[in-house]
Amino acid sequence: MPLSTWQERWRKEHGDFAIPCIVSERYLQFSDSGTQRIGAGEVITLSVMTDASEKGPKKLCELIITREELTRVLELIEPASNA
Repeated sequence: MPLSTWQERWRKEHGDFAIPCIVSERYLQFSDSGTQRIGAGEVITLSVMTDASEKGPKKLCELIITREELTRVLELIEPASNA
């Protein structure tokens, strides 16, 4: 699926490791420093960010999750129908 002009501009500004919210100025910023493996799986660090601050991007919180859990949940979400 081609990127819209808005998405292209947003990605150039925030980089490949960020995913924008489509209804607010918040976004997920994934760490680009790599991952590490622990007993629970491969650890991924991500930050919930906002662009709504006058001082620039602001971190609201940080989450440390595993790739395995993220993948498991994404696989549970059914694709939208084209109806």
